[in-house]
Amino acid sequence: MADPSVYDADLVRRARVAHTAGDLRTAQNHAAELWLRYEKQARAISRKRARGDEADEVLGHLQLRFIKWVYFRQDEPRNMIGLLNQMASYAYGDVQRHEASQPVTVEEIEDYRQPHTDRTLSAILDRAEIDQLMSVLSERERLIIERELADVPDSEVAAELEIEPNNLHQIRWRALKRMREAADQQEWGS
Repeated sequence: MADPSVYDADLVRRARVAHTAGDLRTAQNHAAELWLRYEKQARAISRKRARGDEADEVLGHLQLRFIKWVYFRQDEPRNMIGLLNQMASYAYGDVQRHEASQPVTVEEIEDYRQPHTDRTLSAILDRAEIDQLMSVLSERERLIIERELADVPDSEVAAELEIEPNNLHQIRWRALKRMREAADQQEWGS
């Protein structure tokens, strides 16, 4: 349980001193206590940035950035919620860059061709269903799918998002896969 008499700045200073001195256990304890004070807000901020499993990934990256900040930065904590919002933005970028850098594997392509998952966007005719399924996507993925529905050329979409066309294809493929999984879950839940 966090001791409210110990201010955030004191915990940060203690963690930094212990880390510099090589006392990692003490440093971890202070950093963990500070994280626990703001974990609930960090979870909420992560859910604002992304949805589903991606929100958990953002939270994980956010926690790593938070711990690095505690140990290695020199600035004092003034507005922890503002700091968490800024870190969450960077953490979301970390997740998106990681996703875009991951090539699609042969296994994923084979899974895509399986009859039980062969639910492409063109097979979903009801726009309301598409809109509902898009709720599982990140903001960037939603934009890509919306442009796909509007028949915007890939070169324009890639330029708009400032990404390579190959990355666009990978992100779209993952978005469609996530939508298919959500559609399958809805069918099983019905």
